[in-house]
Amino acid sequence: MSHPNPHLAYRADIDGLRAVAVLAVVLFHAFPSWVPGGFIGVDIFFVISGYLISSILFKALAQGEFSFVDFYARRVRRIFPPLIVVVAFCLFLGWHVLLPDEYAQLGKHALAGLGFVANFVLWQEAGYFDNAAELKPLLHLWSLGIEEQFYIVWPALAVIAWRLGWGAGRIILVLGGVSLLASVLLTGPEPVASYFLPFTRAWELFAGAGLAWLVHQRRVTWAGARGADMAALAGVALIALGLVLIDKHRGFPGAWAMLPVGGAVLLISAGPRTWVNRHLLSNRVMVGLGLISFPLYLWHWPLLSFLRIVFPDHADSEWVLVSVLAAAVFFSCMSYWLVEKPIRRRGAAWVWGLIVSSLALAVVAGNLFVRDGWVFRLKGAQAKREAVAMEWPNSLRTDADCAAHFDKDRPAGWCMIADATRVPNAVIIGDSHANHYYWAFKDALLERNINLLQRAQGGCMPVRGADLLKEGRYLGCHATTGAALDYALSSAEVETVILAGRWGAYISRRELKDWATGAIDDQDVVLIEHGRRREGLSSEEAFQVGLRQTLRELLQAGKRVVFLHTVPELDFNARMCVTWAPNAYVNRTPRPDCEVSGSLIEARNREFRPVLDPVLAEFPAVRVLDPHEVMCSERVCQGRQDDTLLYRDDDHLSLAGADWLGRRWRDTIVEAVTSGARP
Repeated sequence: MSHPNPHLAYRADIDGLRAVAVLAVVLFHAFPSWVPGGFIGVDIFFVISGYLISSILFKALAQGEFSFVDFYARRVRRIFPPLIVVVAFCLFLGWHVLLPDEYAQLGKHALAGLGFVANFVLWQEAGYFDNAAELKPLLHLWSLGIEEQFYIVWPALAVIAWRLGWGAGRIILVLGGVSLLASVLLTGPEPVASYFLPFTRAWELFAGAGLAWLVHQRRVTWAGARGADMAALAGVALIALGLVLIDKHRGFPGAWAMLPVGGAVLLISAGPRTWVNRHLLSNRVMVGLGLISFPLYLWHWPLLSFLRIVFPDHADSEWVLVSVLAAAVFFSCMSYWLVEKPIRRRGAAWVWGLIVSSLALAVVAGNLFVRDGWVFRLKGAQAKREAVAMEWPNSLRTDADCAAHFDKDRPAGWCMIADATRVPNAVIIGDSHANHYYWAFKDALLERNINLLQRAQGGCMPVRGADLLKEGRYLGCHATTGAALDYALSSAEVETVILAGRWGAYISRRELKDWATGAIDDQDVVLIEHGRRREGLSSEEAFQVGLRQTLRELLQAGKRVVFLHTVPELDFNARMCVTWAPNAYVNRTPRPDCEVSGSLIEARNREFRPVLDPVLAEFPAVRVLDPHEVMCSERVCQGRQDDTLLYRDDDHLSLAGADWLGRRWRDTIVEAVTSGARP
C-alpha cells in the first residue's frame, strides 16, 4: 500500500487502481450492504505492492545497486510517517473517550501495529467479521503486518536466488503456489487463520512479484493493442465479480481471492495505454485518490470505529457516515501533503528519527496495555467500578492446571475448579454462560462441601453430539462437549451435573440486540454421529434430539441434573450504561436506565421456549432454574441493580454481576445441587 520508487517509470493507472482498492474498502466499512465484497480491495493492494516493490528489487539487482539498508530505509520513510500520526491520534483520542478496557485493547493493537504483527494478535482474538471488530480502531493494521512480514523474507530470497543464478521466477512460482494451496485448503476448516496468517496471503503478493519478474524479463506480451484492451476489460470484470459475488459468508481468501488478484494482475499487465487504464484509471480524480490511498486506508477505519464506540446511536446515519468519510479524506490529504511528501526524500537522520518515534509510541502503547487502560483517567468512583466490570480476562475462563488433570487425550475446553486439591463432585457444562455461572456459584457450593468443576467452551451448547454449523463451518463443539459429558458420566464422585447455555441464540439463530433489525445468523444446530452429520433433522429437531439424549444419559447414570436458563438478554451493550461523561462533547451513558422491557423479554422467550420446554417437561427429575425470577420484575429486566452493573456486554454477567446473582440465588442453587434424591 506504499507508493512507488521514484526511479521507476510512473504509471498513473496504477494510482487509479489504488483508488479502486481503497474506495472498495472504505465503502464496505461504511456501507457494507452497498459493496458486500469491498474488503477485496486489500487483495488488490497486495498485488500492487508485490508488483511495485519487486520491480524496484529486480531493477536494483540487475544494475548491481541493491542494498538492504537502502531498501528498508525507503520502507521506513514511506510507511512510518502516516502510521505514527494515525496511531498517535488514536491514542490521544482514546484518552478522552474510551473506557479502560477499550483503551487497553487500543494500546495492545497499537503496539502490535507498530511492530507489524497485528495480524497475529487479531488472529488470536477473533474473526475479522465478528461484531467486536467494529470496536477495534486499529483492526485494519493487520494488512500492513502481512506486507511487512513478506518484505522481511522476500528481498533476502530474491537476492540469494539472483546471486546463485536460480531465477527468481522459479522461487515465485513454487512459494506462491504453495501459499495459494495452503490458502485454499485452510480457508474451509480455519477461515480466521487463513484470513490473517502471512503464509496463506503471500501468494497475493507473489502474484504481483511474478508479474514484475515477467515484465523485467520482457515476457509480458498481448496480441497488440486489442489484446491488451481485452486483458484490461477482463481485469475489470474479475474485480467487479469479486465485489458483487464475494461477501463475508464466502470462504475467503481461498479460491475466491483469485478474482481480485487475477483482476489486478490483468489490469497492471495490460499496460497504461489501454482504453480502461487511460480513461478510467488515469483520470485526475482516480489518480488523486490513489495518491492518498495509503493515508486514507489508515484514517478511515479509526474514525468509523470511534464513531461506533462513542456515538452508537448515530453510527447508522448515512449523513453522519458520509461526514466521517469526508473527514477521513481531509486528514488523508493533510497527511500526504504535510507529512508523507516532505519526509519521503529525507536522509538517514530522519529514518532514525522515525524509528525512535515509533519505538517511543510503542512504549506508551505497551504501558497503556499492561496498566489496564489507565483507569485513573475516570474521575468518578462509580465510573471506575463499572468500567472495571467490563473486563473478563482469560484467567476467568480457564486454568491450564485444571485442564491438565482431566482427559489428557481429549479436548478440555475451558476448565476451572473451585478447589484443585480435591476431586470435584459437581460439574457445570456449557458455553460462556456456564463460565459466568461458575463464578456465581462456586464459593457458595464450596462452603457446602460441593467442589464445582467447570467444563465449558465458548459457543458450544451442552448437548450430546451437537455442533454449530456457522457460516458453512463446523465449530467442533461435539468433541469438547462429548469429553465433558463423558467425564461427568464416568466419574463416580460427580453427583450433580449443571447444564447452562445461551439457549435462545442457538434455537432462534439471533440475539436480542438484533431484534429491531430482524437479522438472523447463518447458523444451524446439527448432530454429529460417528464423525458424520445426522441428516434429515431441522435445526430445532437436532437440538431437541440431542438435549433429550443428554438428559436421558445423565439421569440413567444416576446423576442429579440441574438445568439453568439463560440470564435475561439486553438489547444493547452494557457499556452504554456506564456513568461517564469524559468531556463537554461526549456522554458515554446513552442508556442510563439500563433496562429491557418485560414485554420484549417475553416476546424473545416465545421464539425459543416452545422448542426447549417440551423436552424439559419429559424429564420431571431435572431441576430447572430461571434467573429471570430474581433479575426481572413484571415490568422490566434491569442491567443494573443495587448499584451494581450486572453485565459486561449484552448477555454475559460481569464478575460483580455474577457475585450479585450468587448472593441473591444462593439458597436456591445450593438446594438444587445438594437436595433431592438422585434418580
